[in-house]
Order: sequence, then C-alpha cells, then structure tokens
Amino acid sequence: MKKKPTPDDQNQGPHKAVVNWRKVPEQDLWRYARSFHTAAKTLAGTLELDSGPLSEFDVAPVVFMYRHAVELHLKAMVLGDGGNFLATRPDSISVSKSHSVSWLAQFVCQIVTALKWEKEFRCQGIATLADFKAVVEEVNSVDPGSYVFRCPVDPQSESSVVEFTKKMDAVIGLLESTGDALAAEWDLRSEAPPEVNGNGSGFEPVI
Repeated sequence: MKKKPTPDDQNQGPHKAVVNWRKVPEQDLWRYARSFHTAAKTLAGTLELDSGPLSEFDVAPVVFMYRHAVELHLKAMVLGDGGNFLATRPDSISVSKSHSVSWLAQFVCQIVTALKWEKEFRCQGIATLADFKAVVEEVNSVDPGSYVFRCPVDPQSESSVVEFTKKMDAVIGLLESTGDALAAEWDLRSEAPPEVNGNGSGFEPVI
C-alpha cells in the first residue's frame, strides 16, 4: 500500500527551496530594511517601561530586530548604488550570506571615504567614522553566531533601553539618507556628458 504523504514529505524536494528561500533583488533590500526598522520601533513601543524592570527576554527581540534592520541597510548600500564607488565590488553571494555587520560596514566606510563625505556622514551620537564603527561593533556583538545571543542593553534600566532604540533609529536614519544620496550621486554622474572627461563614461573614476 502506498504511503500517504505527510506534511513533512510534502515539504521535501524542489518545492521546498521555492517556498523557504528566494533571492531578494538588490533594489528590494531597502524595502525589507525599512520594514524591519518599522517592526523594531513598533515592538519597542510595546515595552512597558513604566511598569518596572524588564527581563532580557523582553528586550532581546527588540534588539535583534534593530540589528537585522541595520544589516539589511548595509547590504542594500553595498549591493546597490554604493557598490559603484568601490574600487572592487565585493562578491554579491558573500555579502548576501554574511551576517557580520562589522564586515559590511567596512565597505560603507570605504564608500564614504571615496566620496569624501566624512563630514556629512554623521548623526546624533556619530560624529566620525570611528564612532560609526564603534556603534556597528556593538550591534555586531548582538548575534556573532547562530548559537549565541548577547543583549547589549541593561533590561532593568529604562534609560539604557531608550538610549539604545534612539541610537539605532539615528544610525538607521543615517544609512537610509546616505543610500538615497548615493543613488542621486550615481544618477548625476551617469547622466554627465561624455565630454566631461576623455574616457567616454561621463565622469571621472571615483577611485
């Protein structure tokens, strides 16, 4: 007698990959990043800070949501228009698979430096690239591996939780505005007439 397929059986084979995984187009990464940021802010808003000390279990999902939003914003910048300003584009598969926000941030710093945008690349709590790297390193420590989770926020301190969410909102806002500026800069350079330089590309190489 033929065995009746179980739900687990039905999830096997070529259809499983289609259901559980798909390559997200680079232009859609910003949308995912913004959605996770919105979700992080919404979840943070549900924390009852006035009701007494929170537990790490209450705060951890908020922290993780913010971390993922930062990761997606960095990937969107590196795989998107920002990559046009790198001397060598990183391998897109490696970028897509990586969860190291510290590694991804290195490319963003290279992009900012190449464009000489160091003075403009700032927000509340971040005045230099060194400040940016320090904040990213803190975010990176949240989930250094699939078997570890570290909460950089003191759940029992209301000010600590509020300070973390404000810092993350500022950083994500900086990444988002920088991404918009990169797209505008690339469009501007791409539309420049060929006589701008002698290489026929319409703009001088950035690096």
